Amino acid sequence: MDRKIRLRAAILVCLLIFCLQSGVLNMVAAALSQDEVLSMLLFLQTGRMLHSVQPDPTVPEMPAQTQPATTAPTAPPATPTFSPDELVDVQYFCDYRPDLEALLTKKTDLSLRSDDPTVLIVHSHATESYAGTDGYRSLDEQENMIAIGSEIARVLEDRGIPVLHDKTCHDHPDYDSYYANARSTIRGYLEEYPSIQMVLDIHRDASDDTAGQLITSATVGGQKSAQLMMVVGTDAGGNHHPDWQDNLSLALKLSAVLEQENPGICRPVSLRSERFNMDLTAGSLLVEVGAAGNTLQEARIAANALAQAIAALADGA
Repeated sequence: MDRKIRLRAAILVCLLIFCLQSGVLNMVAAALSQDEVLSMLLFLQTGRMLHSVQPDPTVPEMPAQTQPATTAPTAPPATPTFSPDELVDVQYFCDYRPDLEALLTKKTDLSLRSDDPTVLIVHSHATESYAGTDGYRSLDEQENMIAIGSEIARVLEDRGIPVLHDKTCHDHPDYDSYYANARSTIRGYLEEYPSIQMVLDIHRDASDDTAGQLITSATVGGQKSAQLMMVVGTDAGGNHHPDWQDNLSLALKLSAVLEQENPGICRPVSLRSERFNMDLTAGSLLVEVGAAGNTLQEARIAANALAQAIAALADGA
């Protein structure tokens, strides 16, 4: 080997040992970016320079984090809002013609989440039942209106709303006294539980003629459902009921919430001359869940949608 080459090699070895012992290489590496190190190595090997690509200021940068943060709080669902364009249909069985727009946009003061019961479910016609039962009446709580009330109570309680469900058959054995019997029951609950703000009297509809039992039809979540109808009593028949428009406002809003979520599930609100015990509290509603020609399963689906809409309304509508 040539003496000059050996001398140069020895000098390089000495320099290498010095760098390793003194940490100079670590300092150099720390001072250089990854691209600069790659560029230097490429130059030593090939004589070519590695050119790093500078970001184009006109192109927005992609976020460094590509996976969603698992600890980010989930935004609460939007509460229902209403406008005059969302007026629901009303069928009038009395001479009153109230301002529906004003009632629909009126603030609903419901505080249904509490440690004490805030919703009472009763059945003036508890023995009403659906297709497949003898005479469309039954004392079996698994197939009559008590089953529908139980579904509503279950969903409301799952949504944090405490419920009392009265399972008295007010139409049996004395069918002709059902509303009087139910009135006594409701009064008893209101006296014992002043926290109650909403009373739901749950029925099912029936046919008005002999052509066959009425069947209502809607779709909820891709499933076949019965329809719902809100019945609102007034003082048009001469009975004391000064706050009936509060009940009508609630019925209109609840129908609007249901229609927003499940178009076609509501039949027109029925405004009647009778009061149907709805004078006992401003949060009273009589709800027809389907009709005698519907199946129990179709009625259950509608009842579930009703309870979900009540919870949504209580959340801020």
